[in-house]
Amino acid sequence: MEEIREKIQRIKIKAEGILNENKKAFIVDSNDTYFFCDILNNGENKIKFKPFKGNNFNEELERYWADILKLEEYKEKEVRK
Repeated sequence: MEEIREKIQRIKIKAEGILNENKKAFIVDSNDTYFFCDILNNGENKIKFKPFKGNNFNEELERYWADILKLEEYKEKEVRK
């Protein structure tokens, strides 16, 4: 159980950094749903975000931290010509 709490804490810290730097995020939740999003708020129990493309485009969503499996800074893929 402690390992899960540590992982959630690391994800919260990463989310805070992405929010403070005004960068976009990539989130995968426990339903294996992915979001390319802007983080709106990092609460104690939940994260609030707004996808800018893909699943739930332009909706404000919330997920419990325990439901977040992956959170990374969004990186635009380069298109090769």
